[in-house]
Order: sequence, then structure tokens, then C-alpha cells
Amino acid sequence: MTYKCVFSDIDGTLLNSNHQISERTKNKIQELYQSDIPFVLVSARMPKGMSYFLDELKIKEPMVCYSGGLILDENKEVIYSKGFSVEMAKRLFEYIKYYYQVPVSFYIENRWMVDEIDEGIKEESKITGLTPEILDLTNVQKVHKLLIIADKNIIEQLEMSLKEKFTGLKIYKSKDTYLEIMDESVSKASAIQFLCDKMKISLHQVVSFGDNYNDLDMLLLTEKGFAMANSAKGVLESISTHTLSNDEDGIVYALENLVGE
Repeated sequence: MTYKCVFSDIDGTLLNSNHQISERTKNKIQELYQSDIPFVLVSARMPKGMSYFLDELKIKEPMVCYSGGLILDENKEVIYSKGFSVEMAKRLFEYIKYYYQVPVSFYIENRWMVDEIDEGIKEESKITGLTPEILDLTNVQKVHKLLIIADKNIIEQLEMSLKEKFTGLKIYKSKDTYLEIMDESVSKASAIQFLCDKMKISLHQVVSFGDNYNDLDMLLLTEKGFAMANSAKGVLESISTHTLSNDEDGIVYALENLVGE
């Protein structure tokens, strides 16, 4: 297989367990860039939490943010944006605060706002290198994502109760302690389809990498979708093509050894 584009998740995929990109992976991505093969980051993160890595890699490529809710071109201009109403966001917020009393993160384009800061928010700030603003929805037209960080038992209960109470939303765990809420039409797969159409690239010429449940639709869509060896159990069971872990340069290994199989 000759591939013309690579789509990659960030956390647990591109980044190793020290939250860094290895030199070997950097060199491979630079090699792709010099060969005019786009390496596109696809993440639940906000733009500010992703653009740092493009700068580090010294590449200019599109970015898929909020798991497909916001797409930026290589000049960091918005080319696609899909969120849900502020009214819906307020209803969700009131429900979560009343029944669960946990902080709620609001993501609007390039802004991260929270109603309170606890240890989970501090850890997320440390991981992303970003500092949240105090929640203020004045003049906000739509919300791209809500994120709740809490104990895994709370997250499980909250996921079930929100799915029973609300419609028109995509509600899922990005990891055991993280619950993400977006518009139901948003997905990494639809974002990849959008960019492939824009770049006039067939899905048969695309490779993707991921490690968690919100990567499944992307991995299943592309001709070669690789689950990292460190992926969640359900992802490894759902995806037939596996590569080495994020600590073993799994992206490089797959591109150099497995894509042509």
C-alpha cells in the first residue's frame, strides 16, 4: 500500500508515557513532511493543546480538534465547526452540578473555562500546559465540548444518567476518569472524511493510529487503522491491526514494517 496521509491521535499514541514525542518519531514525521505526506493530528484536545506539537514537529498541517468538532487548516484557520447550543450546555451543567457536584470544563473554540478547580483540573492543566479561565458564557454562541474529570465510579454513573436524560449528544469516556460530551454528529471518522475529500485523497490511501475508544471510528474507517499495543482492551479486540506501544515508537514501526502487508 502506498499511503498519502497519516492521521494520528495524540495522547497514548503520538506521545509516550512521559507525554513526549520521541526523536525517532519526530524524524519519521519530518520525513513524511518532506515527502508531502500530511501527518494530521486528531484529538479531543483544544487547538492550543495541539498546535504546540505541530510547532515542535516543525510542520504545517491541518488539525482535527474536539474529536472532529473543530477542524483547522494548515494556517490554523477554522474550516469546520460543530458544537451544541449554550442552552443545552447550561442544562447539562445544572444537572451535573446538582446530582454529582464535580467541576465541569467548557471548551469553546480556543478557550477552556471551568467553574471550579480541583485536583483533576490541575492535572489536566499540567498535562496540556494550559490554564483554564473562570467560566463566563457571555457572548458565547455554541460550545464544542464539555469535559468532566472525576473518580471512575462517578464517571460511570454520570455517563449512564446523562445518556438517559439527554438526546442529540455524543457522551463517552475518553478514559476511565474522563467523560466527554459533544454534538452527536461529531466524530473523528467524519472529520477524516471531510479532510480526505478536501485533499482529494481516497480512504484507501490513508493510515490512522489510536489507542482509545474515541479512536475506534477513525481506525475502522481508514484502509489501515492501527491500534497501539497500549490501547484499551476493547480497542485491541475491535481492531485487527496492531502495532507496538507508544513507548516503542509504534507509529514508526507500523509505517516502516506493517503498512504494506
